[in-house]
Amino acid sequence: MIETIYIAPGNRQCRVYAIPYPMRPGQSPADIHYKYQRHWNEIGLLNHRLEVVCLDEGYQHLRHEIEGQCGGTFFHIEDVLQLEDDHR
Repeated sequence: MIETIYIAPGNRQCRVYAIPYPMRPGQSPADIHYKYQRHWNEIGLLNHRLEVVCLDEGYQHLRHEIEGQCGGTFFHIEDVLQLEDDHR
C-alpha cells in the first residue's frame, strides 16, 4: 500500500500527516476537501526551523526525509508494515 507523507503549512510549526493513499498526477494534499482529511493520521511536528519536534515511532526511519522540508511538501512511501503482514 502506498501512503503520502504531507508536511502541512503552518504559522510557527508544520504538522506532518500520513495519508493512506497516493496523490494522483498533478494533485496535492492541499486539493483534498476537508471532509476527506479525517482519514489522515498526524504523525509528527516540525518547529519554525523545520526540525522534527516529534515523530511517531513507526515513521522514525523517515526522519531525515521529513526534517528540513517546507510546508506544502509531500512524497509517497510504501507501507512497510503492510508489506510485512502480506508476507506472513
